Amino acid sequence: MLYDPKEIDLSEKYLSKILLKLKGQSCLIGGWATHTLVNGNFQQNTGLDYIGSRDIDIGFHVDETWNTSQLKNSDLSDTITLIKEMGFHPFSFRFVKNFEVETGRELSEEESKKYPLHEIFQLFFDPIVDKIHPEMRKTFGFDPIDEPFLSLIFTKNLSTFTNVDGVKTRIPKPHVLLGMKFNSVQIRDKEHKRIKDIADIYAILWYSDLGFGIIKKNLFQIYPEQKVREIVTNFKKEEISQVSDAIGINEAEINRVFLEIR
Repeated sequence: MLYDPKEIDLSEKYLSKILLKLKGQSCLIGGWATHTLVNGNFQQNTGLDYIGSRDIDIGFHVDETWNTSQLKNSDLSDTITLIKEMGFHPFSFRFVKNFEVETGRELSEEESKKYPLHEIFQLFFDPIVDKIHPEMRKTFGFDPIDEPFLSLIFTKNLSTFTNVDGVKTRIPKPHVLLGMKFNSVQIRDKEHKRIKDIADIYAILWYSDLGFGIIKKNLFQIYPEQKVREIVTNFKKEEISQVSDAIGINEAEINRVFLEIR
């Protein structure tokens, strides 16, 4: 099992709270967007729920030409204020909320310092932007992660709206989310995050409503074919095995789909 179900449930609980208050130029991305996109078909075909996410990733539009006042009044700024009010505190370019692993009890920033790390579940909120504004660090105290494919969502309308826990939520089109996953899988420094990205790439390719052929065609319009093939070819046998264990799909089936994309 890749993640503890209690941690996924806690992440989903806070995802719902955040989505209820999101507005304007924002979009659910990352693992929860993948879950939302594929879970219906995955359930229908396997009888299982597709794995959720431990982190909450929300994408925001930022215009590099905005003045400081516009940046301070942006949806990104409003959301940063919101999650701080919810008890998340800054952690480099992310925000984190700590919980006791055994009980699920919320820990204050001071309390968490008294616990060894293995006794804490860290729920991360990652604000991700399409462009880094030159006044970003001065305004917010950090530079968020940037993901260029977000610009396709906000300027080309390559997104769709769907229901997530009763909230109308924007998510990327499958091939755009797939492009983001191909970007992130190359730079993962933690094994479990790379395994999750590989699993998500497989799931988006095979369990999206559009079908494999259309998604592949659309992906190659925004992502170099040769680069995709290089990335997939570099997936190791032991990584595919871990993906298989995480999502309950046999290795041969996962390899077959990756062979198709190559």
